[in-house]
Amino acid sequence: MNVDLAQLQTLLAIVDAGSFDDAAIDLGVTASAISQRMKSLESAVGAVLLVRSRPVTPTEHGRRLLRYARQIALLGAEAERELRADTKAAERMNLTIGVNADSLAYWFAPVFRELARWPELSCEFVRSDENLSLSLLRSGRASGVITTSAEVAQGCTSTPLGNLRYHAVCSESMYRSVFETADKSTALITAPMVAYDRDDSLQHVFRETLTGETSSPPSISYIPESEQFAVAIDAGLGWGLVPVAQMRSLPQLRTIDANWHVDVPLYWQRWSIQSPALDRLGAILATAASESGLTLLS
Repeated sequence: MNVDLAQLQTLLAIVDAGSFDDAAIDLGVTASAISQRMKSLESAVGAVLLVRSRPVTPTEHGRRLLRYARQIALLGAEAERELRADTKAAERMNLTIGVNADSLAYWFAPVFRELARWPELSCEFVRSDENLSLSLLRSGRASGVITTSAEVAQGCTSTPLGNLRYHAVCSESMYRSVFETADKSTALITAPMVAYDRDDSLQHVFRETLTGETSSPPSISYIPESEQFAVAIDAGLGWGLVPVAQMRSLPQLRTIDANWHVDVPLYWQRWSIQSPALDRLGAILATAASESGLTLLS
């Protein structure tokens, strides 16, 4: 295939921005230039790469090329920086990282502080359920992800970050009315539950493991934001699993049973390519996880 870096960067820009017009703004070129680059790339590949919808989505051929395009773009940016180190400033590097909401909320502050010392890097964090984040890696949408999967994606490496511990909690009023005078495991079967969203299986798996009950609880409230998730539990909408770090900021939450907890393992998976940027980012994540106490949990 006779393709160049500008064409691959254009493909990435369109997919990330969701439209040709927004990609043109991001790249600082005209919309007609974007369209021409894509026509040339699709002609070189011999296949349609994008569905011209709103937002624009990659076809199957587009998804196959996207991952390699992102890798080539990263390696090209790093090579440019090295070659121009003694002459002039090179273009900024861009990394897209998949990360779950609770990690973003409760142990990423040290990560952000280190990224502030890395001005040549632009980092996009894509929020994704930790169980689904590998799809971002396989499709090429992200260069690396924080995932609960111990399975190493093809063409990637994996580094354990530690465990994020969750406790089953509820409001004080719910504890007194539902759990205090009953067998806690039995009460859990019919107790209203709070989940992050419909992809969040953490509460369901915990409930099934503890009680053997496979049917859904009578009432589930979905709160897709980490801080408001705990606020909803505190308001009495239901019980839920909350990270230890979050419990410290809401001491009024009632732990249902001191022995009820879940340790969620977190791994940093990234493309298996020689990339100083991904190496440095991985070291930042490992240090932040350690400083936050993730590796101390068992």
